[in-house]
Amino acid sequence: MTWTTRIIQILLAAAFVMFGILKLSTHELQMEVFTSTYGYSVGFMYIVGAVELVAGIGLIIGLWHPRITLLSAGVIAMIMASAMLTHIRSHDGMRSSVPLLIFLAMAIFLVIRSSRGQERARA
Repeated sequence: MTWTTRIIQILLAAAFVMFGILKLSTHELQMEVFTSTYGYSVGFMYIVGAVELVAGIGLIIGLWHPRITLLSAGVIAMIMASAMLTHIRSHDGMRSSVPLLIFLAMAIFLVIRSSRGQERARA
């Protein structure tokens, strides 16, 4: 189970580092989606990108420091819950399922990691 959670953690970390970089690099598609489709400002896009980047880096650091993993995974779960609501609000249809899947993956990951931490504390 340890290797499974570490692989999931590395994949999610890589994804969120890339998501953050994509938003911070002011990619044309991201800017159009954030401003036109969702009605958010470019400044908000930078904030979300920075939070995603830091949370992704936190997942990487969390390979050695489990508490940072839980904090980063919690932040990512909140971001994905907000993204899911944004997609639903803008009537995106199937595009709203992607944040839902990532949110569920993070929730399962949080449960597994926190239960492992409790088992270690008892031992």
